[in-house]
Amino acid sequence: MKAAIIGYGKSGAAALRLLKLKGYEVVEIFDDKNENYKNISEYKDEYDEVVVSPGIDMSKYENIKGNITSEIELSYNYMNKDAKIIGITGTNGKSTTTFITAQILNNAGVKACACGNIGYAFGDAVIDKADTQVYVIELSSFQIELLKRFKAVAGCIINVTQDHLDRYGTMEKYYEAKLKLLDFIDKKGLFVTNTDTFIVNKAILYDFQARYVNDDLKSFPKLQDNILDFGGKFSVDIRKYKLFGKHNIINLSFALTMADKVCDFKGDITNLIENLTSMPHRTEFVAEINGVKWINDSKATNVDSVFTALQSMEKPAILLIGGRDKKSDYKPLSDLINKNISKICYFGEAADLIKSQLSSLLHNVEEESYKSLKECVKTLAEKEKDITILLSPACTSFDEFKSYEDRGEKFRQYILEYVKEGK
Repeated sequence: MKAAIIGYGKSGAAALRLLKLKGYEVVEIFDDKNENYKNISEYKDEYDEVVVSPGIDMSKYENIKGNITSEIELSYNYMNKDAKIIGITGTNGKSTTTFITAQILNNAGVKACACGNIGYAFGDAVIDKADTQVYVIELSSFQIELLKRFKAVAGCIINVTQDHLDRYGTMEKYYEAKLKLLDFIDKKGLFVTNTDTFIVNKAILYDFQARYVNDDLKSFPKLQDNILDFGGKFSVDIRKYKLFGKHNIINLSFALTMADKVCDFKGDITNLIENLTSMPHRTEFVAEINGVKWINDSKATNVDSVFTALQSMEKPAILLIGGRDKKSDYKPLSDLINKNISKICYFGEAADLIKSQLSSLLHNVEEESYKSLKECVKTLAEKEKDITILLSPACTSFDEFKSYEDRGEKFRQYILEYVKEGK
């Protein structure tokens, strides 16, 4: 028996471990971005099992055929069947929601693990943490497209906004990819989403229970006098919640609603949220030196994520935006930039493109352009005082970096290297 892996990132590495455990003696790897492996064009349909990475757009490769599966499916089949799954997707907020859902469950005495697209592969989790009771899995649209037999006790689509049009072409096709998650929720399970009409109209066709989180927090859940109330069943005092911004209260709302499906909460459960922490690279406070607050939001790889981050800013503030473009429309950011930003710094491959869309729409906002993020941070470190500097790129990282994590780590390193106290 022999197998193939097409695309060898974290998901591919986990798939290799699983295939070896399944008894495959020969596993061949194909990856165009790694010179140690064969090119994908060399793949032929001659394998018993073929694991395709979610980063591979199969529509571009006519030669990818055979018994195709995914690392998520391999992991699901290997998983302890007594364990439960919560599946989380959306354009923005899914990583944070995944992260805090697992924390809430652990605080409630349920052994949970955050995994999937969050950076810790589901396959690694089922191998290394076999005693887990609930796997909270972040799912990208690409991963959902490869699902076959996967089942979740609870699932959610936090939101669907403009993203990945370089792969899907239209928003309708992007919606369709996300909505496939509904096919993999147990009939007696729970589906949680916002009040997006397109999603709601699809959800009512299914038998599972559905809850709709309203972004204004005036119905479900209802926020009043710092108490976030979930239909009278349970509540939390958000003054004890450490994550910053309204968007994180919404993320908390999704997390608690899904955790409730497992735990059946009742009454005041504020104690479960007091120690929740956020993930790196998501409006993450890095340092305050010489009155300058440096904020790392490298995970903001699309316009909507930047929009959310800008809502939490106020002048004087500097926005660092750039990277590799995903055919995005940056113009919707102009109003919030005018309102909350003093200076905008364009950097990287997309710098000129973003500036061409925004410049004529900005008023009393200083503009600067840089070839790289490193050059940008170095220049700002030498001259800025008493201001907030936000890295929120709206683009992928692949012009300069390996990933958004790599970009965020390098941003932190640049700050430590170039910022001198008492300048």
